[in-house]
Formats: sequence, structure tokens, C-alpha cells
Amino acid sequence: MRVKTKGGSLLSQVHQVCNRVWNRILREHGMDDLEGARGRVIFALWGSEGIPVKTLSQKTSLDKSTLTGIIDRLQRDGYIKKVPDEKDKRSTLVFLTGKEKEFLSRVGLVSDEMNSIFYKGFSDEEIVLFDSMLERILDNCKEAEEE
Repeated sequence: MRVKTKGGSLLSQVHQVCNRVWNRILREHGMDDLEGARGRVIFALWGSEGIPVKTLSQKTSLDKSTLTGIIDRLQRDGYIKKVPDEKDKRSTLVFLTGKEKEFLSRVGLVSDEMNSIFYKGFSDEEIVLFDSMLERILDNCKEAEEE
């Protein structure tokens, strides 16, 4: 007999509550444009010189149809540009335009604030263990998704 688990339900609840807290923190710091999946896309692009849509989908865990709409809105709002990949004509590369740089000075602050909420009461060892377990769960779910 397997032990009764509630990890999936807890992860779902954590996801929902943390998204609301994260979005509130972003609004408090005047970073509303980074709320939700828009922020995930911008964060995934930071420090890169263009990413294929397929890679961006993997980095953000957003399906391509959802990602396409987000990319279109970010392009409309001036945060990203799409460029055909010269090496693979079937692929499109996504680049940041520089507009997102207005947030750079505050990103560390909001990230630190969220981490202090998220890991409140955890030792450094617990944080490392917890993160490694979450990575294993994510890997397991991605593997199942590919089947």
C-alpha cells in the first residue's frame, strides 16, 4: 500500500497563491507589465541574444499556442521583437528590445522579497533539498508530458 499523498494538490495551491503574492509585489514596485506569463517570458529572455520560440516554450513551460499570444502582446507593447532565424527558415527568434531595462534595478528587490516570503523559516540545507526535490518533480512531469 502506497502512502496517501497530497503533493500535487499542494503544488497547485502553492502555484496559485504564490502567483497572487508575486503579482501584488510586482504592482507595489510599479512592475505591472511583468505580471503572469508576460514576466516569465521576459525573465527567460534576459541575458540572451535571441531564443527560438520552441526553446522559449521549454524555458517557460508554456505551450506554444499560449506563448504565441503572449509574444504577440509583448511585441505590441514594445518589449520584444520577432526575427526569422537565418539558419532555420521555419524558426523565429525572439529578442528583447531594451524596454524591459526599466525594471532591471527593481528585479533583485522583488525577487528577494518573494524569496524571503517563500523560504521563511527554512534553513539553507532545507532550501537546497527542497529545490532539488522540486527539480526532480518537474523533470518527472516533463518526461511524462513527452510520452
